[in-house]
Amino acid sequence: MHTTTPAPRASDIRLDLISMNEWRVCDRRFSERDSRSVLGFIERREFEYEVISVLTPGPVRSFGSLASATLSFSE
Repeated sequence: MHTTTPAPRASDIRLDLISMNEWRVCDRRFSERDSRSVLGFIERREFEYEVISVLTPGPVRSFGSLASATLSFSE
């Protein structure tokens, strides 16, 4: 029987800086070495933040702030 992990809460999310404009979004509930910890990526583009989710593939979504982009990964 396969069980799914519930969506992370805001406090479960960690941002790892990749470059000056890019962050890896991770779930603190998993070890950094566990591939399940990676939720997606955020990239700053001009005046918006683009979100790419690893868990729910689809179109890139845009947000007006880093905070709102980060919260899009939580429940």
